[in-house]
Parts: sequence; structure tokens; C-alpha cells
Amino acid sequence: MAAKPLIDYQDKKILIVDDQRSFQTMLKGLLFSIGARNINFANSGESALSQCLETQFDLLFIDYNLGNGKNGRQLLEELRSKDCLAVDAIYMIVSGESTRPMVLGAVEAEPDDYLIKPFSQGLLKTRIHRVYKRKQAMKEALIALKEENYTAAIDLILAVQKEQPRYRQYCAQLLCTIYIKQKQYSLAKRLLNLEISKKRVLWALIALASIAHLNKEYNVALELCNEVLDSNRFRVEAYDIKARCLLALGETKEALKTIKQSVAISPFSFHRQHLLADIARENKAYNSLINACQSLLEMSKRSIHQDISHQLNYIRALFDAAQNSDNEPDKEHYLKETKLALRKAKTDQQLFTDTSFDTFEAMCLARLDALQGNYFDSKKSLCAVQKELEHNESELPLDLYPESIMTLLEIGEFEQAFEQLAVFKTKSDKNTDFVEAIMAEQAGNAEQKIASFDSHNKKGIEEYKKGNFSLAIEEFENALRFAPMNTGSALNLIQALLQVLQHSGSNKVELKQKCLNSFKIVEGLNLPESHFNRCKELKAEYKRINALLG
Repeated sequence: MAAKPLIDYQDKKILIVDDQRSFQTMLKGLLFSIGARNINFANSGESALSQCLETQFDLLFIDYNLGNGKNGRQLLEELRSKDCLAVDAIYMIVSGESTRPMVLGAVEAEPDDYLIKPFSQGLLKTRIHRVYKRKQAMKEALIALKEENYTAAIDLILAVQKEQPRYRQYCAQLLCTIYIKQKQYSLAKRLLNLEISKKRVLWALIALASIAHLNKEYNVALELCNEVLDSNRFRVEAYDIKARCLLALGETKEALKTIKQSVAISPFSFHRQHLLADIARENKAYNSLINACQSLLEMSKRSIHQDISHQLNYIRALFDAAQNSDNEPDKEHYLKETKLALRKAKTDQQLFTDTSFDTFEAMCLARLDALQGNYFDSKKSLCAVQKELEHNESELPLDLYPESIMTLLEIGEFEQAFEQLAVFKTKSDKNTDFVEAIMAEQAGNAEQKIASFDSHNKKGIEEYKKGNFSLAIEEFENALRFAPMNTGSALNLIQALLQVLQHSGSNKVELKQKCLNSFKIVEGLNLPESHFNRCKELKAEYKRINALLG
């Protein structure tokens, strides 16, 4: 009697996702020859997702590169997030790409297997069977894990480990993952030390390094990472942990060098590009920061990570580079790149679902004007946005608060900037370390300007109270050099100018022009009630004095 086949392919629902019809036909033929009959096709990641939302497939063969849509890695992430995969479903990424970055990028997403085209029927069958056996052996434990029933999962994993020694290391890795997730680091370390007492396997050394990093034992973690990399220089997880430890120890340059090595080996990791962005910002390595933010933006499109924050962070990185450039040509280059990025965003608006592109563009252009020294245009743009929002009975999206805050700091409206910052910290539920760090740096950069502004403004008020109106004018003008669009100081200057204007025997034309220039700072703006009333009174006073002077 013939042995019963390991898998009854006839009752398995299979999905082949590939944008090449020739490969679909070839793989269908291979599967048909081993008994498969229920074979379905999708030409794109989007089509595959739609089918998976309707049908739970048993075997999925997904090409890594699917043209302009989701790639195989992004599709796997989304299927997991939408709970479209049964624990015993087999997900294989298939690709004609054999370059190390592409392969590592796919493998890091943890599919069940990875096949490089072309492959034979024998290899296909062997790889399916290998995964199938493991998944069937671990099925109950994997169900418990999915349900977050960790106690039951641990018992079931230990049972499999005892009964089927071939899966001992796989079981050990699952147990270690559970212990770390539950912050039971001592249990995880005990298990890992048992593993490396038999053989210093790299996955266990990496896990120990990760625990040491979490426990702030940075030097211990570094030793373990170096041991891993001495054995295999392509274990990117060790570079990542090493970079985090070096950053925590204040060795920022070495941290940047290390994370760059990791990104060069495997660039298609979201968390790795985030880490590069954070470390680059610490080093003020703006080109690396921009490249990381641009990579995050491109990788986020059509993935579960798609969010306007990546578009904003890319623009913010360009602004950050421009603002901190030592020479004018570099600054102009970054500002030009910013304009190009805005134009590109306009033609690729799938990110702008909750936030209006027009509002986003206006806020970015306001900051662009501020960085180019066009302070009046910048302030006017901010006010135009506010008026439009009020007209539509809406508020500035929290996503755009950082742009408003940083622009207000640049033009000198410090009080309003810090009021918005307080609101943002209270209300935003998407505030990232990246955005917090940029705004903290901006606030830090503004501290000296704020101190100088406050000093001159206070001296101006003191001189005004003493009746030294000319000295007061000088101090208010100095204050506005540090905060060119500050409404309060502009009104103070106007008030002092009016005092001199009505008593001075000369320079009346110059004084009038200074008044008019200062009124421009506050004209057409949504002023706080106290400033609005004061501005109204000063305008009336100016008209009265002007009429008397003839």
C-alpha cells in the first residue's frame, strides 16, 4: 500500500501573487503536478489583500517585487495586522532578486520561507513540507501565542520541545521571545545561557545582547555584539543593538558609523531607518538624516506604516539641514530640495486623507519664507491659514503644529509658539521622539534670541516709563532684530514712536514711515484680544496725530 501523502494538496486553497503571467503559469504547473487544484492568482499586492480579506488561504506564494504597488514584505505585514493569516498558513516570498539587501529585507519580515527563482518541483515540495511539518507540530502553541495566552503557550512549547527534539532551537527562540515580551529577563537569560553552554549560536548571543541593552548593561551588550559580528559580519541585528548602546554611552560618532554599516547591509527595515534618523540627528549629520527620512517616506507608501508624519519628517529634515547650514550655497540647496519635495507631494497625495494638502503646503511655505528671511510673508501665510481654518470652522491639524511652532519661533512670536507647544504636548497622541527632539532643538536654538529679545524689550519699557522715548525706540528696534515679527514689541515701538512724533520738531517723515512699517507687522492678523484693542487704539492715535501735523 502506498504511503499516505504528507499534505493533501487537493483541499488546500492556494494564492499566487506575481505581476508576471509567465511565472504564474509556471508555478501553477508545478503545484498542479503535486496535486493542487484550488489555485488562485493576483497581479498585485492590493489585489492579493482584497482576496485575503474574503478567503483564508492555506499556501501563499508572493513575489517580493510587485511593481508599483505593495511588495511582498509590505503585503505580509498588512495581512498580519488585519489577521488574515491562519497560524498554520504557509507564506513564502518568491523572488528573482538574489542581492543581499533584497534577500535580507525579505527574510527580516519573517516569512515562512524564501525561494529564489527559478526552482524545481522537488525543491518546492521539500520546502513546503519542511514548513508544514513544523507548523503542524507547533499549531496549538501558535494559537495560544496568537491569543496572548502565554502560560498555555509556554506549556505547549515545552511539550513540543520534549517530544520533537528537531524543533528544540525553534522552541527555545519562541520561549525567549515570550519571556522578553513579558519582561521576564532573568528567565530569558537562563534559557539563553543554557543554549550557548552547548554552542555559542548567534541568535542566542543577539538575544542576550538585546536583554543587556534593555537592562542598560551597555558594555556587556557591546561585547556580545562584537562576538556575533566577528563570527558573521552580516548579522544586522547585532549592528542595531551595538549602535543603540554606543548612542546611550554618548559615543554618537561611532553609533552613526555602526548604524550606517547596518543600513548598507539591509536597508529595507523600518526600525533601522528610524534608528539611523535618530542617530544622524544627534550627530547633526544632515545628509544622513535626510536620506533616512526619505527612505522612511518611500517605504511607508502603500504599507501599514503609511502616514503623513513620514512626509512631514522628510520636509522637517530638509528644513533642519537648511537652518543649520554653515554656508549659503548649502542652505540654498536644501531649500531647493524642500520645494521639489513639496511639488512631488502635490502629485502624490494619497497621504493627505485627514490633513488638507493645501494647509500642509501653506504651513511649509510659511516656514520656507521664515528661513529665507521673508518674515512678513511668513507671518502673513500663517495668518491666512488660520483665517481659512476659521472660515471652515475647523482647527489646525495636530500633525502640522510642529510646523507652526517652529515658524513662530523663527519669526519671533515666542509667546504664541510656546502656547501652541503646550497644546501639542497635551493633545497629540502621535508625538514621536523624532519630532520632540527637533522641536526641543528649535526651542534650544531660540533661547538666546528670546533672552536678547526680552532684555531689549524690558529696557524699552523701562525707558518709556521714564519718558526717555528715543531710548525706548532704540531698545524696541533692537528687540525686533531678534524677533522681527513680534506683535507685542511692534506695538511697543509704535507707542514710543507716537510720543516722539507729536513732540519732535524734525524727522517727522522718517518717524511716520517707521510707524507705518511697524503697523505692517500686525496688519490683517488674528491678534489676541488685548493686542487687537491696543492696536486699534494706536491706529486711532496715529490718525489723530497725523491729522494735526497736516
